[in-house]
Amino acid sequence: MFKKIIFLLLVLLILTNQQICYSQEGYEDAPNPEVVRLVNEGVELHKQKDFPGVIMAFGEALSIEPNNTFVRQQVSIAHNNYGKYLTERTDYENALKEFRLAIYYDSQNKTADTNLDALLSQRGVKADNAQSRVQIGDKLRADAKFEFALIEYKKALSLSKTQDPNILINIGDIYYILYLREGQRTNDINKAIDYYKKALELKESAKAHIKVGDGLLALKDVINAIDHYRKAIQLEPTLQDALSANVRGWNEAVRLAPLVAENHIGLASALQLKKDFLNAEEEYNQALKLDPENELAMKGLKALNQDKLKAQAAQYSIAALKFHAEGKYDEAIEQYVKALEVNPHDAKLHYNIGTAFQAKEDFEHAEKAYNKALELEPTNENAKQALGLLNKQVTQKKVQELSSRAIELQNSSNYQEAITTYLAAISINPNDPSLFYNLGTAYQASSDLNNAQLNYKKALEMDKNNAVYQNSLKLIKAELANPLIQSAVTKQGTNDLVGAIGDYNKALELIPDDAQTYFNLGTAYQANNQTEQAIQAYSKAAQLSPKEQADAFFFLGTLYEEKKVNKIAIENYQKYLNNAPAGSYAKEAKDRMTYLKTLR
Repeated sequence: MFKKIIFLLLVLLILTNQQICYSQEGYEDAPNPEVVRLVNEGVELHKQKDFPGVIMAFGEALSIEPNNTFVRQQVSIAHNNYGKYLTERTDYENALKEFRLAIYYDSQNKTADTNLDALLSQRGVKADNAQSRVQIGDKLRADAKFEFALIEYKKALSLSKTQDPNILINIGDIYYILYLREGQRTNDINKAIDYYKKALELKESAKAHIKVGDGLLALKDVINAIDHYRKAIQLEPTLQDALSANVRGWNEAVRLAPLVAENHIGLASALQLKKDFLNAEEEYNQALKLDPENELAMKGLKALNQDKLKAQAAQYSIAALKFHAEGKYDEAIEQYVKALEVNPHDAKLHYNIGTAFQAKEDFEHAEKAYNKALELEPTNENAKQALGLLNKQVTQKKVQELSSRAIELQNSSNYQEAITTYLAAISINPNDPSLFYNLGTAYQASSDLNNAQLNYKKALEMDKNNAVYQNSLKLIKAELANPLIQSAVTKQGTNDLVGAIGDYNKALELIPDDAQTYFNLGTAYQANNQTEQAIQAYSKAAQLSPKEQADAFFFLGTLYEEKKVNKIAIENYQKYLNNAPAGSYAKEAKDRMTYLKTLR
């Protein structure tokens, strides 16, 4: 609920038909009769609640004696009461204006301060929040309502738990504006400087130094103003506001003392920092006209020429960076070269041109550029890292070139030359599994299956989950195993059972999951009366492929039957029938099962 607006009674010492009398501390002369008349007029108007008339009368009195504390208090009271009057009539915007004017004329008017807070709260503003009051102040300042903005900033400052340098600067700015607007009153500029210095005490910043400098410059304290501008530049060397302020300070020094050479040198240095080389040169030359032997001016001109060269190099460098970002590496290199012609000892430029050469894969020139950067600046970490990356890229490029050449040779059936080229690539990068795989394909194409197998195996060891490598190794092993299997079959056909068994086992070392070879091995063992070995071979075949190798169950049955282990024999005959019910041994398996069951 809206707090009740407090009506501050206008307390004046009035006697009917008598002139008002008042006194001020330090007021030595008799009161100004016109001021007394206007005050009495204001009192009468107040009785009639003619607040605009009251404010006008007191305002005229204040224009005669601007520093009359008594009159300022009365003006403040009148504005507060008018604000209360307007509030009761819901003219809130104008009421806010009157309360702020009351505080402006008398900062000790606590009633007006309370009324302002209450009305703001009614309007939905967090009146007790410092940031909210700053935001109001910013808006009022943007609307050129500077006195009102001042009230809000001061209120925000009083609400802040700790003094905020930004608020102090805002208050200083308002006093500076009032100083400029109101005829350059010394009191206003001194207040501005005081607030700027308080901000500087809280936190040193380039902004605060510039503000203090500007205030001092307004008071013609040029030396101290320039000192603050210098400190601002030390804090932020590239801040344009600081550089411009420095020029401003030295311009004022020249204006006040145009025949002092050092002032022109100071201005020249300030312009030089701002990269205004043309005017800087003019000021150095002006200093030399005033003092032809001035060493500072001569040194300044020399330094200026160096700065010109650096600025020119910077322009080339900026253009180069733009081309570089657009992928126009040749154009970028052209601009970098121009920059290096101006400034050949700039390590950063050599590094940048190295990156452009590297981007276009001109590794030789890139390496030279990076090495030059390190020669000029041995601690340049960017150049060191770039060289490391460059070496990797050079290696990778060589490997790619050799690999591409090897593939071309292999596609043209020049397998031996392809193998040699793959080996050269591997010698550069022995950690690339694809190189070993490609070498394996070349060996396989040249019918060197053993070396093909060896390289497929190396590739798979490096990349264990690569399905292509896995399948290629499996196929090459099958291809190596095939002649052994054929040899074993031939030997078995000529009753060389020992030789057949040896070849089957060698084949299984290559293809350990081949069920047919295990079955064939089982038949050789069985024919050679090696029953236990035959049982193991048949069991493995049946385990790997029970449907395709169903005959293994039948022969297992016969072997267990020979061993008189009839129960297991019956189980294997049954497994045979389960997997091959229409198999060639189906009738015999059934008969043997029937017979064995009669023996129980």
